[in-house]
Amino acid sequence: MSKPRAINPIAPPLRLALLLYPGCMPAGLFATADMARAAHLRAQRPVINTCWAGVDLQAVPTWQGPALAPTVTLAQAEVDAVLVPGLWLSSPDGLQAPPLQRQLAPTIAALRALPRRTQVWSYCAGVALAAGSGRLHGRAATATWWLQAALQQQFRAVQWRFDEPLVEDGAITTAAGANGYLPLMLHALAARLDAAALGDLQSLLMLPRPRSNHPAFAGHDLMAVTDAELRRAMVWVQHNPATALRLPLLADALGVSSRTLARRVQAHTGLSAAHWMRRIKLRQVSEALCDTPQPLKRIAENLGFASEAGLHRAFRQATGQTPLAYRTAHGAR
Repeated sequence: MSKPRAINPIAPPLRLALLLYPGCMPAGLFATADMARAAHLRAQRPVINTCWAGVDLQAVPTWQGPALAPTVTLAQAEVDAVLVPGLWLSSPDGLQAPPLQRQLAPTIAALRALPRRTQVWSYCAGVALAAGSGRLHGRAATATWWLQAALQQQFRAVQWRFDEPLVEDGAITTAAGANGYLPLMLHALAARLDAAALGDLQSLLMLPRPRSNHPAFAGHDLMAVTDAELRRAMVWVQHNPATALRLPLLADALGVSSRTLARRVQAHTGLSAAHWMRRIKLRQVSEALCDTPQPLKRIAENLGFASEAGLHRAFRQATGQTPLAYRTAHGAR
């Protein structure tokens, strides 16, 4: 697990290229630029400087929107990171359609040619471009849940983690969903703003996840947690099987004492550490129920619960609903 990143108010601003490519959905790029500008105003210093980049300087037709002209080519952009937005797909099969492959080939080649030190951020279906460039080879990544089967089949060398909203592995950071630019920016800004400034940006600019979650899981979304240490703790809990969740193990992974961590969890969530860890795992169960057709037995095995019966009992106790009833009420139609 990576160590928490210290906030350095005198560090130079991050240079971020907003990548335009044919058929991309630019709304997330505009929102990212707005968030970067808001961070500047709130911090009263440059935090993230953005530029609009493309394979060349020709105007780029976006999805059902205007053609946008890059200000710099990706090859000449002197940036620290590149944000690859999503693209419109009507079905997972579209990823392998020859016309789309030909259209995206120059952009994929430009991503492949970037210096290895350049960070690549991507979200939603745009992760397919990063994967196609080879930059995700051997790396962990996430993407939009409904592309899971197609991406796993096409890019077998990627360590896919579709149950996580955001995955950072070296110079690669990926996020799930059409609003994946939000956790990407939260992740970047958390290392560059203090908690108060970050909280202000979240409350003003960062929208909640569209799905209506059960009250039992309120506050257990990684995006909603402003405390960097607790975000690291949540990721650790998500990565480990339910039967292996022990406060001393988590505290050791974070480099703090069990007592300190227990107090921190109680202060921020109002729950005991054990209760909090169980709720995080049960939230993962709720996501699997809503986003996949997997039977409860398979979900229990994947998330490391001791038995299907035990998971059924714990889920009903937490939500007041059986897993089947929850899937019916909250799952994708």
